[in-house]
Amino acid sequence: MTDETESDPGFAFDLSAAELRADSTDLRVLVDALAVRLENALPRLVVVRRRKVGGFRSKTTELESITLSLGDARFELKRAAVGFECTRHEVVRGITLRREQLKLEDWIHAILGAVSDVAEFGEQARIALQGLIR
Repeated sequence: MTDETESDPGFAFDLSAAELRADSTDLRVLVDALAVRLENALPRLVVVRRRKVGGFRSKTTELESITLSLGDARFELKRAAVGFECTRHEVVRGITLRREQLKLEDWIHAILGAVSDVAEFGEQARIALQGLIR
């Protein structure tokens, strides 16, 4: 690169656009991998929606949304115009009391915390039931 191309605003814009495209591709791959892992780990709690991309005979799909319900929390990830929209809902008897939009990284951490809490509660309940049976 020469000093002339580095100072050209068009060149800087092209470089930024290329970085964004690379990041969005990485993001799509990350979210697709996350969807598969959630489907495999929590099949009864996760709903993953995909849609066909391409022509009539295309086998290519893209992720449309992920919905995960854990106790009183529902986590949703939806494809947006640019990237993904991640939300956490506080749900009581099927009614959303609070909706919070999160960054993808924070959304993933919130899911990990909720899964950990549900697993811990499940283990405590199992121990309590075993105590009643004995």
